Amino acid sequence: MMFRHRKGDGRPFLASRAFTLVELLVVIAIIGMLASLMTPSIQGAFERSKGVKCVNNLREIGTAVQQYVADPANDGKYPPVYSAGVSNADMSSGTAPQGSLSPLSCLKEYGVTLALLTCPSDRTPDTNYGSYIWSPVLQGEQPQDVHIYGRGGVFTVDRIGRLTICTDKNRPHQGKYNVLRGDGHVDTRP
Repeated sequence: MMFRHRKGDGRPFLASRAFTLVELLVVIAIIGMLASLMTPSIQGAFERSKGVKCVNNLREIGTAVQQYVADPANDGKYPPVYSAGVSNADMSSGTAPQGSLSPLSCLKEYGVTLALLTCPSDRTPDTNYGSYIWSPVLQGEQPQDVHIYGRGGVFTVDRIGRLTICTDKNRPHQGKYNVLRGDGHVDTRP
């Protein structure tokens, strides 16, 4: 095997092509700095993807609710997701006593599963309600005649698109939360 020699230094040409230890360490340091600069943007993109998955889950739940309302067996009413004896504290926390109605039991035959009721940002979903807080207003009322009972009395919702079916617990998506509305669309709120 013949080596070609450089002019002047006498070293073989192939031996001069190797990296030195210092050059290798510099390259590794540059790669490490670039990776550390990109980590927050990668994490942000990952969190945004969880928010998009949550919106898609809520849209599918909205479709199931619309199917429930359209089913003649349900008399054109929204699904009851809480038993009559559930307190406001239970409703606002998303939990209810044993044996009560739940979105999972009411909407199961319309394609709703616990996986669909679970927001990707929620690590501990409720086994009956999933990751969402459900509106106590929709207790078997018809979409054209939904009543809200508040401090100012009882009033009817004039636009079903303003009615909340369910929302994310807290603000799991970079300080924002998603809201499923009565007509099936999803809002993202700050």
